[in-house]
Amino acid sequence: MQNAYKSMPALIAHRGAGAFAPENTAAAISLAVELGATWCEVDVTISADAVAVLHHDVDLERCSNGHGLVVKHSLAQLKMLDMGSWFDPKYHQQRILTLPELLQQANELKLGLNLEIKPTIGLETETVAAVAKALEDTPANHPILLSSFNIHALREAKIQLPNLTRALNVEAIPHNWHERVSEVDAHGLHFQLQFFDAALVKQILQAGIYCASYTVNDKTDADRLYKAGVNAIFSDYPNLLTL
Repeated sequence: MQNAYKSMPALIAHRGAGAFAPENTAAAISLAVELGATWCEVDVTISADAVAVLHHDVDLERCSNGHGLVVKHSLAQLKMLDMGSWFDPKYHQQRILTLPELLQQANELKLGLNLEIKPTIGLETETVAAVAKALEDTPANHPILLSSFNIHALREAKIQLPNLTRALNVEAIPHNWHERVSEVDAHGLHFQLQFFDAALVKQILQAGIYCASYTVNDKTDADRLYKAGVNAIFSDYPNLLTL
């Protein structure tokens, strides 16, 4: 297995350039690269016909003109939705990205990817299978990291995509972090900025587990995390470190 963390930069663009363009869209991915990103984090779920698509929420309301659950819509139905006007009317032509479309774009942009698997509870196997199919159909030319809050998805990822690096996402770093990471055989732990604990981060790093923090949109916070040894941060501002 090639450890994706070995090539991970200090800053990963969160859902593309999420501060400047509608998250998880082709526009946000392209803009992130324009702003200096070499890695992007995106959210992957599935359509009703089991196609891997980029979307964070289980429902469509926040980031589109659609209604209801993503997983209850076919890809054809999802492709009809406006995924950009909620952010700015100039993005009205943005459509939901399939994972193969993203992989093609990332290959063209020479972009590493953190694919956060966000399955509907109960559809973990199907969601990981859709990710695996996308990667088979459109192989990535650059590093891929799989992460999830969902332990069942990570277990499936180990079975279906054993050669890819895995990370466990949490909000607060649990005191039994070693047990939790070992449970899913993860290589990294990603935690929420508000729950930063320097002592626990030190323990994790000393155990050879990689650490990353989300969502970091302030340089002072970034510096504090880097000083503690955190390997990477996720930011809505791909240019945060140069602002």
